Amino acid sequence: MRNIPIARLASLLVLLLAARAWGVEHPGVIPTDAECSSCHAKKITGKSVHSAMSTSCTVCHVARTQGDMTTLSLAMPKEQICFACHEKSAELRQHVPVVKGPCMDCHDAHSSDQRMLLRVAAEPPLSALKTK
Repeated sequence: MRNIPIARLASLLVLLLAARAWGVEHPGVIPTDAECSSCHAKKITGKSVHSAMSTSCTVCHVARTQGDMTTLSLAMPKEQICFACHEKSAELRQHVPVVKGPCMDCHDAHSSDQRMLLRVAAEPPLSALKTK
């Protein structure tokens, strides 16, 4: 019984490290009440805008500031983040691209000029991009 809490702690640590691996450096210190769209206006424009864009960016993103640099990462692994809000229904599991990769390979998480938040076909899948 004592191993169960340790296993949960280990799982949480793995999730935190995985999220950190996908972090993106953002110059400067970002105040907690910052309006991200004041600089990132393109994220909230387009023919198709994700409904989550009407909420705080911290719904999906975690900001960590250290010194004069802020690192932004996803709140959970990219393969799971969509399902924090969207139900993983039987129909969705039959959606062929879901079987092949994460939602964000085909859908932009913020906005798109295509219907259904689809990415432009010429763009590389998000999973093909590597971060350091």
